[in-house]
Amino acid sequence: MTDQPHAPHGDDHGHGDGDGDSGHGHGHGSPFIQHHYDDAQHQFDAGKLGIWLFLAQEVLFFSALFVAYILYRFHHPEIYSYAHKYLDVKFGAINTAVLIFSSLTAAWAVRCAQLNQRRRLILCLAATIGCACAFLGIKYIEYSHKVHEHILFGRYFDPCVSSGGRELLTRNNTCAGSKSTVVWDAGTGTATAGCFNDIDQDPRKEDVQADCTVKEYNLSETTKKVSQQRKDPASGTLMLGADGKPAMEQVEKADVVESFARDIAAQCPEEPAAPREEPAGPGAAHPHEAAKFPCWRTAYQPAVCKKGVGILVEYGDQAEREAIRIKAECKAQPKAADPGDLLADREQALELGKPLIQPRHQRTVHEEHEQEAMGPPPEHTNMFFTIYFAMTGLHGIHVLFGVGVFTWLLIRAVKGQFTPDYFGPIDYAALYWHIVDLIWIFLFPLLYLIH
Repeated sequence: MTDQPHAPHGDDHGHGDGDGDSGHGHGHGSPFIQHHYDDAQHQFDAGKLGIWLFLAQEVLFFSALFVAYILYRFHHPEIYSYAHKYLDVKFGAINTAVLIFSSLTAAWAVRCAQLNQRRRLILCLAATIGCACAFLGIKYIEYSHKVHEHILFGRYFDPCVSSGGRELLTRNNTCAGSKSTVVWDAGTGTATAGCFNDIDQDPRKEDVQADCTVKEYNLSETTKKVSQQRKDPASGTLMLGADGKPAMEQVEKADVVESFARDIAAQCPEEPAAPREEPAGPGAAHPHEAAKFPCWRTAYQPAVCKKGVGILVEYGDQAEREAIRIKAECKAQPKAADPGDLLADREQALELGKPLIQPRHQRTVHEEHEQEAMGPPPEHTNMFFTIYFAMTGLHGIHVLFGVGVFTWLLIRAVKGQFTPDYFGPIDYAALYWHIVDLIWIFLFPLLYLIH
């Protein structure tokens, strides 16, 4: 093996050999070395310059997205602190390891082609393709979960759960296993019903306390017997009875009715209540699927109700309830009494063994982050996922393109078209793959590990 990437050409094409033979090539040792290059080294260097120019514009292409990331990170750090918890660090770390290993197999493939080790070359190319497919498979799992939970980009960002795993009110109200009182008007982008502006009855306590009557309704298709004029099946004309009047017949006709199912909760409890076992009213579906948490006390979602509160009912399963509607009637917060004389003595309720003054707990940074993750998304959180899907989606397209390129190289390797004199395409593809892997090595910590 020489130090040069390609061995110099021979003169087997007979071009300009002085013997009067007319050829069109330069006498290269491989039929894949084009005649317009001086030799194999010339073709390799030209191809290497071309791939580096291509990779330079790819870096500039991704740089625009990195600039958008930096700007939003600087101006809205809270959305990165909140939204990165939606991402699965385990999947991101596995994908990072997979791509690093694939870079090794791609570089090894170049070496095998230089040493004319055909079997090892085929194995290395196949391993690189396998790693790329594994990466795409894991990204499919991540993307499908986000689609299911409505954790998407732009105006499609309407998460069913907070980044800490707590159920949230949504605009479309189609999350599996839960239903809310909020009725959303997609045209105007506002909530038309189901929001309550004055039910937080104890500001000293966290989250929302409410005294509500929550009911569940089932919109189901039922059939009933109705009378209609009888028609001749053949001609379609109305048929008359013996008295000369139109003949009538009883038929079953579907009718959409709104039937009261059951009271879910008389009021919102401090702790989750056990499911009710009593039979439901007429038209109720699955009475055993009573609300696991009859009245979710932390259903505050400013993206839906702005300054109001909606009631969210969570079920103990992941079923879709298209025909279920949740309605609630909540008592307003009582008006504060006239404080009167601030220096006057007031009666204090004493409890045995309980101190009069409760020390205020100072939260740690970790507790602050956990509390933040349990709440609704901050404003502009959808921009995080716009950037996330733009960067990871574009990177995924490059990985998919790499699968096609390495598959083409694998077919050629099986045919034995690569030799120590001609292995440029494998070297160029490996360089492209290294850049794709390097971009992901930046994306993983910036998106998955950010705090």
